[in-house]
Amino acid sequence: MATKASNTVAAALASASDTPLTPANFQRLRQRWKATVTGKHVRVNSDDVYYALSKLSGTAEQYIANMQPSRVHIWEDLSPIHLSVNFRKSYERLRTIAQSYSIPGSIHYHDLNVQETIIQSLDFISSEIYNASVVQAKGENWWNFRIGAPLALVDIAILLYDDLTPRRRHDIGATIIKNIGSIGQRSLKGANRADICLALIGAGVITNEEAEVSRGRWCLSDKEYDGENSIFELVESGEGLYEGGSYLSHEIFPYTGGYGVQHYYSLSKAVNVLSKSPYHINSTELQVTFAAINSTFSPVMWRGMMMGHIRGRDIARKSEPDAFWGNLFLQSLLYFADTELVPREHRIFFKSLARSIWEAAPLPDLYGLNITQAFGMQKVLEERIPPAAPPIGTFATPMSDRIMHHRPEWAAALAMSSSRIGRYEALNHENLRPWYQGDGFLYVYTDKDPLHFSNDYWPTMDPYHTPGVTNGQNPQDPPAYKFTAHRDWAGGLDWRGTHGLAGLDALSTDKGSSAKKSWFFLLNSIIALGAGCAGLSGTEVHTTYESRNLPISGSNFSINGDYQIMNPGWIKPWEETHEQVDWAYLDSFGGYVFLDKEPVSFKHEKRKGKWTDINQYPDYLGFSDPITREYLTIYRNHGIDPEDGRYAYALLPSASPDETRDFATIPPVNVTHNTPRLQAIQFNNTVMANFWSGGTIGYLTAVTPCSITWGYSGVEDKYLTISVSDPTQKATRVVLFLNDPDIGGVAEKDDSIQLRWGRAGETGSVTITVNVEGTHGKTHRVSFERISWRGTLESLPWRPPVKETATSTTTTASRRVRPAATKKPFANNATVMSTKAGHKPAPAKYKTSTISKTSIGAVKTVKSVKPSVGTAKPSVGTVKPSPGATKSSLRTRKSSLETITPEAATTSIVLKSTTYAASH
Repeated sequence: MATKASNTVAAALASASDTPLTPANFQRLRQRWKATVTGKHVRVNSDDVYYALSKLSGTAEQYIANMQPSRVHIWEDLSPIHLSVNFRKSYERLRTIAQSYSIPGSIHYHDLNVQETIIQSLDFISSEIYNASVVQAKGENWWNFRIGAPLALVDIAILLYDDLTPRRRHDIGATIIKNIGSIGQRSLKGANRADICLALIGAGVITNEEAEVSRGRWCLSDKEYDGENSIFELVESGEGLYEGGSYLSHEIFPYTGGYGVQHYYSLSKAVNVLSKSPYHINSTELQVTFAAINSTFSPVMWRGMMMGHIRGRDIARKSEPDAFWGNLFLQSLLYFADTELVPREHRIFFKSLARSIWEAAPLPDLYGLNITQAFGMQKVLEERIPPAAPPIGTFATPMSDRIMHHRPEWAAALAMSSSRIGRYEALNHENLRPWYQGDGFLYVYTDKDPLHFSNDYWPTMDPYHTPGVTNGQNPQDPPAYKFTAHRDWAGGLDWRGTHGLAGLDALSTDKGSSAKKSWFFLLNSIIALGAGCAGLSGTEVHTTYESRNLPISGSNFSINGDYQIMNPGWIKPWEETHEQVDWAYLDSFGGYVFLDKEPVSFKHEKRKGKWTDINQYPDYLGFSDPITREYLTIYRNHGIDPEDGRYAYALLPSASPDETRDFATIPPVNVTHNTPRLQAIQFNNTVMANFWSGGTIGYLTAVTPCSITWGYSGVEDKYLTISVSDPTQKATRVVLFLNDPDIGGVAEKDDSIQLRWGRAGETGSVTITVNVEGTHGKTHRVSFERISWRGTLESLPWRPPVKETATSTTTTASRRVRPAATKKPFANNATVMSTKAGHKPAPAKYKTSTISKTSIGAVKTVKSVKPSVGTAKPSVGTVKPSPGATKSSLRTRKSSLETITPEAATTSIVLKSTTYAASH
């Protein structure tokens, strides 16, 4: 890694001009910097620009009106000024006023009284506390001194550059340089490195000091340590971009939606400002940066917002909602797109992606664009650049223990933790109720209620009933900082890009509850299994299926089709346990199907809270108003200190009541195993399983623990494809044994996979050894030719060399007839749905099959494929009910078919034994 980074730095150094910066160069740098703060002023014809300018002017006017200068403060609520958080926030307010002073059309544009107010305030802060002689007091937050205050001060000085005396400019630059201090620390990585470098470049631009511009520029590349911590490269530890789509901060916390966005914002601003100077950053250095836009950032966005599972402690900040970080990422894209050194195709794609973020926002004023973003988007709209397609499919980022699953009308994000990744981040008195945020928290976003997590969710949610989590109900101690989970297993894989599998060996922080947990992400549903649910805390152990923050307008709810009383403004809460319940439906979400027919508890309540209940950092103490929200909670009570509790349920986001009832009546998914050793499901011709201790399903045996999915793939199911991963990231190899008479030679395989065939001259028996050492939980794949496919072995593409499959290339003298299929997938195995008579088929946009490879300029999307005639044949064990069939008769007839032996089935994927099956 260091060698590669060093080569990149050397190439960049070679391209830099030896010509010193001239006064004209510095003038150009200041002009470009000013444009990043105020936007490029063009004719205003956008509602977003009018709104942003009005909001900016109004906020600045309020700040000016509330000024109460004294010996200890400028604003009374930011007193005393000697506290770093107060002088930093004072600078940020002055920046807002300076923006309003500098933008034509603002009520403060070139107002001399406003100009004098800003300059006097700068002089006051400099004389009292923040100057080139200040020494950081013990206990103060270093970030305010080295990053927060400098970045705000640079913007102010450049906005008012012509109004400041040379002496004031010199003092401001000296103050920034002194407080930033040394930038040679190896620990300076990611967002913090980008921020500090940007501030240094700004200090040089203010004072015409080329040395500081140079120092900040080459610190981005970490020239001092040969690129070891270059923010242009992937990292292997600490803060920054990791292989496989992860962004970590503070070593162990997934933070794509917080520090990751800040990293890109500061870097993109530096790229934009320097683009016309000899210190420009060329596109060669930015290759990794641009690639991560697709692999790291797009998958964690939904409807223009950053998902909560990668925002760390930022979720506890009222003033920085998920849309705030989405807009900041949009601004980063616009900065990159406004840089001529960036290749044209990249610039067009960045504008296209920015437009998709802007258009996807559920409400235009959810968290309005700032003035720079508004001007940038006006330009994109004028250029008529179409929006980029949203991501569709499953995205696993094993280095951060996260899984994202995107569908056309909903999305899900799973937050796990392990011996590698922290459960939660609680720092600086922020995020004070985080206990189970990394224990299998399943975020589900739907178009039915797009503002669910933005509707004051975090201060009002029940931290002991977190969706997806199994935990004891005993009170937890105050949160600690920077520790990982107790166990290794957390991760999963994606299947053909459209489906996903995840598993978590959960043991709570206090070791009071544990469970083996699996999630299966399908096209129209999420299947959740749990086994070995146990407790030692002396309290009940609950698995929370749902804890939904209901819209202010209310939401209808039904159990087995019977609607409950849940009118808006109700007074009396209710809680009840149903012994026999098949399904439930919530208008603002979709459907819930209870696959094991065990007792389920429902609770409808009002919950009260304040943002200051979860955030006591001085920045956010103003958000102390009481809030009330309505919640529906669905959970399984495993009892007090259970030893082997279980659960099995399905979530059907955005489904209709009829679709939910049909799923419950004849589930299109068969739960084949749900034990602490093996959890697995089968649908169509696909099996997905977490082998916690190894085991056998049908023709396949896992000798070692692993996550695995296998099934038919390719046009008309030509191949049998196996995907496997090591979620523990501790194994050196995973060993599988496949004894399937339907497999022939190898179609393709990853280099990490070795095959050892069975008896000479025969196909169908193969030992698969996967080298997983050092692969950090990534997915490994191998595809075999299916002998029973229509055609001969010779007619199949990608024939393996004879030396590789010498024992697997024997062909029959005549054409081998494909066995009569008793089930065949919809649209090339892509649709999971019931075959019950009268079932409404999924819209065509759901019947998807082709995933495009992610690359610059192309987000991972799904291409609709029209199903071929005759592909919608019912699955094994499904019964087409007669028009008058009752639910009980359907169960009886379906149950009788579950006794069919594996030998009686004719599909290639045969379940050897069913240790756990859902009753239908």
